[in-house]
Amino acid sequence: MGFASFRVRRPLRILGLLTAAVAEPAAAQDEYEQAPDLHTLEDLPASGIPVDVRVRSDTRFVLGSDFGSSDANLYWPRGSVRVGVPLSKRAAVRFRVNGGAAIYDFDGTTNLFGQGPSPGEPFDDLYSGSFAFEGMYRMSNTWALISQGFVTARWEGGAAFGDSISGGGGLALGYRIPNRLELILGVGLASTLDRSGPRPYPLIDLEWQITEKWRFRTHGEGASVEYEVDPAFHIFLRGHVESSRYRLDSRPGPGNQPGSASRGTVRDRQILVGLGFRWRVHPNVRIGAAAGVMAYDQIKVRDKSGNNIQSITADPAPYIELRIDFLP
Repeated sequence: MGFASFRVRRPLRILGLLTAAVAEPAAAQDEYEQAPDLHTLEDLPASGIPVDVRVRSDTRFVLGSDFGSSDANLYWPRGSVRVGVPLSKRAAVRFRVNGGAAIYDFDGTTNLFGQGPSPGEPFDDLYSGSFAFEGMYRMSNTWALISQGFVTARWEGGAAFGDSISGGGGLALGYRIPNRLELILGVGLASTLDRSGPRPYPLIDLEWQITEKWRFRTHGEGASVEYEVDPAFHIFLRGHVESSRYRLDSRPGPGNQPGSASRGTVRDRQILVGLGFRWRVHPNVRIGAAAGVMAYDQIKVRDKSGNNIQSITADPAPYIELRIDFLP
């Protein structure tokens, strides 16, 4: 059976290999370095078609986050290119390149580096990029073997790029009941920027077709409920967590000595809940938007040995997201 008919019969679609921690105590979550959110192997081309290329661009705006002594707006543009290649009737691979930036605009004073309140921007723009390899081998109509590997870099403008790189990989088994349930369970191992050594992470993904129109799915560190208005238009309610750690540039301390946060890390952890839609306006173009509340936003700074220095937490703030996909 080729991948074309595999799609028609609702293949085991990997709509977000979970590369984030499942629910843990708060202290354990503080220690976790989230890997890229990998979307793998849905809608791969039929065997015999050379490649499947998809391009995505999305942007998030967070308006008026109140950190107490400082307010901040966040502009977060991101993009990705995915290239899928069928290898046989049972196997396929995908390569994915992601890039983005987190651009904060602070107004007020912050005390993130343990040296007292200071005005202006506490850090420069934050950048990220990753390269991922994803593969699937279909063992039967019910079971599939899934693999992933990734290298990612996250850094503050001016920081040493070589100190900003982490990576990992994992294996999982996929199981499906056609037209009803798709489940992925596995485990991976990833390095972190706090230099504490590799750590395991779970690979868990669930998609449940509740009725013909309603669907529940997990994706990343979150979940959504979706309703199909028609085949081209879907609406959804989604809640999810995003957590990214970035390498900081060198910073002076008292007496022109290196500051405690010099070449340390800054982590931005967010919890978002929102309503949105996806609309396929053309066979090759899909647009989407979402709006809601960022219920939690914590920025935490550590030194280069992984010791906590300071953190600030914002009150809930509204956000909006815009997205466009170019499809084959």
